[in-house]
Amino acid sequence: MERITEDQVAQLAGFLFARIPDEASLQGEARRAATALRLAATKQVAAVRFHRSSPPETAAKTELHASASWNLLVAFAKIWHDHPEFPAGAARETFEFDSESPLSMAEHRAQFTTTLAS
Repeated sequence: MERITEDQVAQLAGFLFARIPDEASLQGEARRAATALRLAATKQVAAVRFHRSSPPETAAKTELHASASWNLLVAFAKIWHDHPEFPAGAARETFEFDSESPLSMAEHRAQFTTTLAS
């Protein structure tokens, strides 16, 4: 998480919130879906920003949650990966920065492959 800059957080959050339609202009299920996506994104951004503003002695306790929140924001944003304003420099999962992360895709793929082979 330490390699993700505040500018990257702002770029990704701005891009994502710009893609979520205004709930007031929608009805029914579309309105609920847009509300749910905005709520989920808002909470994930808050978790990342909370971690970034945490003092060093408590940051270790919030890092895993912040990493998971960041990766979820990246996954949301990648829905629009072909959009001309897609922030490719910001939309990078934390495991791309640190292969020792407990969120490492290599570790999860190995566990998934082992499970499938069983």
